[in-house]
Amino acid sequence: MKGAGESMKIAVIGDLHYPTVKEDYALSQGERQLFYESFMAHFFSIPADLYVSIGDLTNFGTKDELEDIYAIIDQHQKSFVHVLGNHDVYAMKRGEVLKITQQDRFHSISTETAVLAFLDTAQEQNYEDWGGTLDTEQQYWLAEVVEESGSRPLITFGHHPVYGTTKNSSKEKRSISPDIPVWDLLNKKQNAGLYVNGHNHFNSIAAREQWTFLQIAAVLDEQAVRVIEVSETMISIDYVPFDDSSLRQQAQAIGNAIDHFRLNPHPLGTEADVKYAIPLVAEKIKLT
Repeated sequence: MKGAGESMKIAVIGDLHYPTVKEDYALSQGERQLFYESFMAHFFSIPADLYVSIGDLTNFGTKDELEDIYAIIDQHQKSFVHVLGNHDVYAMKRGEVLKITQQDRFHSISTETAVLAFLDTAQEQNYEDWGGTLDTEQQYWLAEVVEESGSRPLITFGHHPVYGTTKNSSKEKRSISPDIPVWDLLNKKQNAGLYVNGHNHFNSIAAREQWTFLQIAAVLDEQAVRVIEVSETMISIDYVPFDDSSLRQQAQAIGNAIDHFRLNPHPLGTEADVKYAIPLVAEKIKLT
């Protein structure tokens, strides 16, 4: 990771929903592989210091889905972080999933440029409520991360949005539970914070006090990547679409064929929902 004075780039994808191919699907394993191998190659070709999946990397969290998508990811030998989404812990328990992915359930990365926090907001094998949660252990941990980040930018990644921020986050099961005081923890942040999430399958950017909230659409709806760059003076959010008609056709075929997913029939957002710049306030010089 970068040191002081150096910019940091993070490439982020929304809900990927890599699926098992069932016998009754109008989809072959070859067609699935063609799309996902091509999309992930596009993703990892973007110059970045870190690559992040914002959750629902898989469609139901089965062993074969996890192993197969990680086989594609591992080919690229890049620094990759996958925060858990609700779909990633439907088929198996969280511990079994993490054993396959070799990821931490939640953790932080601290550099002189910025602090990155990765949350686990998923409810394990809860088929009735696909909304998000944040256990007490993580709440205490997040409070410490916020405090220790000081005036450095804090970028937090979680599958579910904070209630009442990005598009549809005030609807039932579309956010971290409003009963959990996430905003109370985040609001103690000095200087700028950026919270990045998926889950709702719409692009959306919202601001609340010193925080900006970035929501990313699902990959099968939109073949694009967000690139977050942190410099001394700003956090910039850029939008990198893959203008590839074959990818688009393949994504629509998969989205129409699989269970547990529905293509979004609505517009996914405007340019104001995908690109943004957050100015950073320089630390005041202390006079002695």
